[in-house]
Amino acid sequence: VLRALGAYLIVASDLEKADAIVILSGGDESRMQEALRLYKERYANLVILTETEDIIDGLSYPHSYDLRIQLMNNGVPSGNILLTDHVVNSTRDEAQAVKLLLTSRNLHSCIVVTDPYHTKRAYEIFNDALKSNGIKVMIHPVHGHWYNSRTWFLKLDGWHFTILEYIKLIDYRF
Repeated sequence: VLRALGAYLIVASDLEKADAIVILSGGDESRMQEALRLYKERYANLVILTETEDIIDGLSYPHSYDLRIQLMNNGVPSGNILLTDHVVNSTRDEAQAVKLLLTSRNLHSCIVVTDPYHTKRAYEIFNDALKSNGIKVMIHPVHGHWYNSRTWFLKLDGWHFTILEYIKLIDYRF
């Protein structure tokens, strides 16, 4: 039963070439590393970062700045990295910001990269937000992530993220 609860949250699309790879905010560096792998495998020529802000020593600091530098240091030209226009605070905000960016640039498909436990809800939110504009959404979990359906319940963080994700999924659906 516990394995099934974890597995329900994890979805992955069959990948095909897309217009852009979207790295969702949050998590650790693994989302960026996975997106970089997909970029190098030529699944897309553009990488989209959603803009969030961190507060460091009382000052606002754009989270995308470090990701952008890391992507460029790993061979992604700055012109191939796009930022959403607005600071986002939730997955719903990210979907709307990405929708605006994709439609303004006449792009028709994206691969959304996020942590495995976040894929089910992220896919539903992005698909709901973008399908009306004819934008194809593919979801891709980070490979080699600590969260997997066979062992999530052996870690305190596994319980934390699984319960929180189910609460957020129920909230989104209702």
